Amino acid sequence: MAEVFPSEEKTEPFTPEELQQRLLGSIQVDEVEDAHQDTVPLDDLVVEEDHHKQGIRILVRPLTRNRSVSPGSDNIQWLALRAEVADPSQSMSRVLAVTQTSKDINFSIRIPQGDDENRPPIWCELYYNPVSDSLILFNKSDVPIVLARISQSGPVAGVNSDQELVPGNTKDLSPGTWRISVYTIPVLDFRILEKRPAMRLVPNDGADSSMISSSDVVNSFGKRSFLSDASDNEPDSPVAEKKVRKDDGDDKDGVIIFMGPEDKQLMFPLPNAAKTKEVAIPNGHALLEIQQDETAAIPGGCELDEYQLTKREQIATTGASSVFTAEHSNVSEGVITVKVLKTRNPIASDARPQETHRNVIRQADIWLREYQSQEDLRHESIVRLYGGDARYLSLYMEHVDGKDLAARGVWRDGATDLFVGSRHDAVRILRDIAGALHYVHQKRKIHNDIKPANILYSRDRGAVLCDFGLSTRTTDPATSGGTPYYVPPEFIGQKLRGPASDVWALGVTMLYVLRKIPFPDARGRQGHPKQLYWMIADLNRKTPPVPHNHGHTGSRATSAVHQMQQWLSEVNEAKARLNQRDRVEYLVRQMLTPNPNQRITMEKVMSELLKENIAPSK
Repeated sequence: MAEVFPSEEKTEPFTPEELQQRLLGSIQVDEVEDAHQDTVPLDDLVVEEDHHKQGIRILVRPLTRNRSVSPGSDNIQWLALRAEVADPSQSMSRVLAVTQTSKDINFSIRIPQGDDENRPPIWCELYYNPVSDSLILFNKSDVPIVLARISQSGPVAGVNSDQELVPGNTKDLSPGTWRISVYTIPVLDFRILEKRPAMRLVPNDGADSSMISSSDVVNSFGKRSFLSDASDNEPDSPVAEKKVRKDDGDDKDGVIIFMGPEDKQLMFPLPNAAKTKEVAIPNGHALLEIQQDETAAIPGGCELDEYQLTKREQIATTGASSVFTAEHSNVSEGVITVKVLKTRNPIASDARPQETHRNVIRQADIWLREYQSQEDLRHESIVRLYGGDARYLSLYMEHVDGKDLAARGVWRDGATDLFVGSRHDAVRILRDIAGALHYVHQKRKIHNDIKPANILYSRDRGAVLCDFGLSTRTTDPATSGGTPYYVPPEFIGQKLRGPASDVWALGVTMLYVLRKIPFPDARGRQGHPKQLYWMIADLNRKTPPVPHNHGHTGSRATSAVHQMQQWLSEVNEAKARLNQRDRVEYLVRQMLTPNPNQRITMEKVMSELLKENIAPSK
């Protein structure tokens, strides 16, 4: 399979200051119920195999002097666990267990300031890393915190202890038990568990290996489990696992029977057990590891989180994401499109740890924005989102059989960078995307990255809008994300972004579709005879001038403003070439009105198209 190299399109992500955390799982430590008096090390507590199947990733023990803990979501529950060598009559330790589901990118800890303690409030985010068992801790407090690894077992026991983490900094935490302290006051102990690995389904080699037990995957630190949930008054007896194979002369699927304390049977089939076997994918990213026509079996604590994904054709791959077609066991529509956000940039292999951590956080936030922005959108000209998996930063979408408008050799001439479609195509694209944006704006959302690369098109299906990774609500602060050539003029100085900015971006896109300008993004390409590229965030950056090599003074900000003004003059020249007597070109002129308050809306565009009965000829 030929590798698809990164395209020329450049989309700026959100700046770190703009990352608005959506706290999907959190605990609010208001008061703690004598949990701080428990002296059993978290490392010694044995986690049930059944709890591992629920996706438990963190055990938390608050150490404050208060009286209660409020779990912030259904993903957090109190568990009663016994130490590995404890006497059955010994009381159990109560800890908070945090489950990572397919919707959790992070876990938030907020500890208010103690009334009787000389301690400031604490706010930490623990981000799950899709490519490892480690978690990334982000100190969002106003004060430094001290991290100490207190595990006495494991491959890195006794290292990385007593490290200060200043506000805004991050730290990679491997599985084991860690303690957070502030001003020498212990605040919280937490134990990171290894995640359950995904399995690769491979052809059976003929051996009797169709029986794959989940107990074959050993718990963190190699310990087996034997205790029940906190709700049980009496400890359960050990759960006996028996591997059973149907053998009545026919090749049938195998089953695993779990024998509980009351001999209740729970049976489930292994798919195509006679033909395939499961091989663990313990490290790396399961959805990026599998090759064409291979299947990954994703574990989960519920039916929605457990599924199989069979990879088919690679569509595109860049340093930021991989896009391919696949078949999903929970989606009945057949082939879907899978988008996986990457957290490891192969180009920046020598990046500092902080940069790597920031990339994980940024990609996680982009995944969450795209998922939340698109999950409730149902429009024929918007790619449908079937679901997503935060554990892999993956999105599962409708497969549209069409290439984007930036596709070289399909809709873009490889030599001139001009659009190669017809008038019929231009009218269809305007009608479909205007309708999609009108619908989005009615939902009080802004796309923020309208451009040819985010519009899929085929003459059978029409134009379809995709990639909501930079979408915001109309009530959110203006973002610096997006692609420079499509940012409206009101962003300079005023930093205004809203539905009108999507209108402007579609207007610039239509200049390309109407063949008034070449593909705008090509201007950022190295070696372009009229190269022009700037950073959106620099347009409103207040930085002092810095000396240049030629003795002049300047700054990134003045350079960005100068380049954008040059680009806007080119857009204005192209706008002047539009024929006002042509109703479609007249509407595009209205979309490129400099004043956002006078700019036409998508609702008005749709009204005009319908009133004039402007539609592609058959």
